[in-house]
Amino acid sequence: MSVLIASVVVVLAVAAGLAVALPRLTTHRLQQRFGPEYDRTVRTHDGRTREAEQELVERLRLVRRLNLTPLPRRRVEETTARLGTLQELFVDDPARALDETSALLDAALDEIGYPTQGRAGALSVDHGARLPAYRSAQRVLERTRSEQVGTEELRTALLGVRDMIVEVVRAGAGRRPEGSTPPAPAAPSRRAQRPTVPRQAIR
Repeated sequence: MSVLIASVVVVLAVAAGLAVALPRLTTHRLQQRFGPEYDRTVRTHDGRTREAEQELVERLRLVRRLNLTPLPRRRVEETTARLGTLQELFVDDPARALDETSALLDAALDEIGYPTQGRAGALSVDHGARLPAYRSAQRVLERTRSEQVGTEELRTALLGVRDMIVEVVRAGAGRRPEGSTPPAPAAPSRRAQRPTVPRQAIR
């Protein structure tokens, strides 16, 4: 009888240990997968970790159901070339360059198969590290519709969108045996255009 009781105690102890360890394991994996988006989601749920993690799990399930298709090599090359052109446009028209770069990203995401509704959440599954800069860029872009935005702020926003484009396109190309990985854009530099109105080029 004592052996049976001892066995039951061991089983209950193991079960209790798993009950504590499994949620922690899930938390660690979600933190690793989503990066800064994990903490942001917890904040949006007022610190309720369980609710936040359930939302992140739902995002994972959503992306698994999507039929994401990498861009063909021709579209990768076209997108990369267009991105370079828009970075040059920034010299003369920063706001327009940001607007058209954002449209270029949206077109690529549409073609790959990301949903329009909840797009940022879907992107967070595989591109969480880029998401803070992407969200910030979208807020800056929205402000350009109604107010003047400084060149440096526009430059930072464009870099956020650019980096997301490069990562999304590169990830797709990496899944295609015959595809090519687009070259990473050169680091941004600054160049004064006129003494009275300095502008910064993105190359």
